[in-house]
Amino acid sequence: MDKTAEQAQMLKNRVAKNHKLLRKWARKNSVTCFRLYDRDIPEIPLAIDLYEFLPDDVSTPEEAQDFINSQAAAESANTPGAASRRLERTWLKVFLYERPYEKPEEEEREWLGAMTDALAECLGIDKGRIAAKTRLHEKGGSQYAKENSAQDKKAAKAQEAAAQKAPQAQEARGRVFENGSIFFVDLESYLDTGLFLDMRPARAMIKEKCSDREKGGLKTRVLNLFCYTSSFSVAAASGGADFIQSVDLSNTYLNWSKKNFSLNGFDPENFEWTKGDAMAFLDKAASRFDIIILDPPTFSNSKSAANDLDINRDWAKLCSACLRLLDKGGALYFSTNSQRFKFDSGLLPPGVRSQEITERTIDPDFKTKKSHRMWLLQNAD
Repeated sequence: MDKTAEQAQMLKNRVAKNHKLLRKWARKNSVTCFRLYDRDIPEIPLAIDLYEFLPDDVSTPEEAQDFINSQAAAESANTPGAASRRLERTWLKVFLYERPYEKPEEEEREWLGAMTDALAECLGIDKGRIAAKTRLHEKGGSQYAKENSAQDKKAAKAQEAAAQKAPQAQEARGRVFENGSIFFVDLESYLDTGLFLDMRPARAMIKEKCSDREKGGLKTRVLNLFCYTSSFSVAAASGGADFIQSVDLSNTYLNWSKKNFSLNGFDPENFEWTKGDAMAFLDKAASRFDIIILDPPTFSNSKSAANDLDINRDWAKLCSACLRLLDKGGALYFSTNSQRFKFDSGLLPPGVRSQEITERTIDPDFKTKKSHRMWLLQNAD
């Protein structure tokens, strides 16, 4: 057995094991998208995410919850055909991490083709529903850039070759369900899909926080910076927030955000949308908020922003500007996925209370490779 074939078998064995464990957890918790594998085996530098799209005839969050519940019940009861029907709606997003060495393009193409063959066979998924991209160690440019680097193009070529045996190309876009909400994802056009799976518990936390305040008769004003496709904003709206302002540099993602709101029965016109640089927004903002979500990219040099962003350098400035806008008793949720990040409370304004809450925001599918850290910051009373 050659090296590639051996690695393909190793990947099949590990993914089968992970899937058995995580599928049981996902079914119990109504999770339809989760990380299946993340460089578990060092010589196989892949991250693999699984997405179950909703059927076309399911249109509302309530219908989606009923559908997920009935599907879980059918599979638990071993109803014939239940699992196969789910697999017909299942997609994989495969990220090939940038290697620390250069590998010939032809070899990479053959290697990735062998890995996707193994995944399709292991999980019973059509190869036409496996989308692959290359993820760089530290992304420059926009956090959510379309594929455009040499590494991305290389991965695209490898994926195209790997999919040659697959039947007719399929639409790698659809709707998924999470914690009572529907989100639109695109597995092909961009490096990221529109939904950061590692932030699933954090979104649930924001939804619960807004809901608790509503039950207590309190109004809740929410600011979501670097909002991307506004999954945090959707969570806040689902929790009953009274006012939500979402800020992002990209019209593309603000329009995607509005689509997510509409999918959940919320009229986007009832909420605030700001196209602009987050730091520039903070410098001018005068409104007060009860909850601020700050989940910036590690680095960005977007032409739409006045200055480059380096979160390892600029985090304290961003957090301090957010804390200035917090109402009494308000909460700032700050997160980063920088592997080099060092939190120093001494860089924040006097009296600020800080608590790392990372463990509360990590689900089982990210336990072995924590992809982010998160802090709760509050002003002194």
